[in-house]
Amino acid sequence: MAIDFEVQRLQIGDVIVLDLPDAGEVEATVVRDPERTETSVRATLRVARRDDFVQEWPLDTLVTVVRGP
Repeated sequence: MAIDFEVQRLQIGDVIVLDLPDAGEVEATVVRDPERTETSVRATLRVARRDDFVQEWPLDTLVTVVRGP
């Protein structure tokens, strides 16, 4: 089951659906506590067979979570 919710609610272990320019639609796992500021949320993500990377979203952005912790 997939659910959309605001990035402020992301936590370690959440699996989200992302559309990456070089890979298309993939599932990425949040592997560290997201960093929250007054204007954005940054999360370190892991995708199979790739290096971890940081994704940043403005507050109130909706992401699709397919599995939670």
